Amino acid sequence: MNLSGRTFDMHARNAIVIAEKPSAFDSKAIDEFVALVLVGGEVLAQGLRDRVLQAESIALLKKDDQLLGVAGLKRPTRSHRAQVFERSRTVLDAKEFLLELGWVYVVPIARGQGHSLPLCSAVVDAATGSGVFATSRVENHGMHRTLAQLGFDRVGREWPSQQNQGNLALFVRPDGA
Repeated sequence: MNLSGRTFDMHARNAIVIAEKPSAFDSKAIDEFVALVLVGGEVLAQGLRDRVLQAESIALLKKDDQLLGVAGLKRPTRSHRAQVFERSRTVLDAKEFLLELGWVYVVPIARGQGHSLPLCSAVVDAATGSGVFATSRVENHGMHRTLAQLGFDRVGREWPSQQNQGNLALFVRPDGA
């Protein structure tokens, strides 16, 4: 794996975030990324590896060669973007938000330690020339705080998740935020 990308010291916990274009990672790292995303249970497995390979940027949180978390800056299809914005009933135009922060997952033993902010920041930093959107479960207040720190605002209404029980909320970050 090419480690020349951005790395971040995680408050002296000896954890690092490695963020790069997917092509900079070897096949094993991509497989580990996909496996951890699937553990989160929020996405369909079919075609996930291909979607990851098409992403703008992906980030891995590692400590002692153990993968503790992942995040990605996705390039969602036009229909997916339109569907998300329609379900949220926001007045914003999905065409202004070409990238999606997603696939964010931190293993349970590493949660509550502030890892989501540097993990998400590493991929959101790769967004240039486009707004970014994200969806989050309405009860995931920790992720909502992370999104707010990254300049995202919650917009629209909640809607039922198609993957799991519970509702989702839409967050947006305009280009240049």
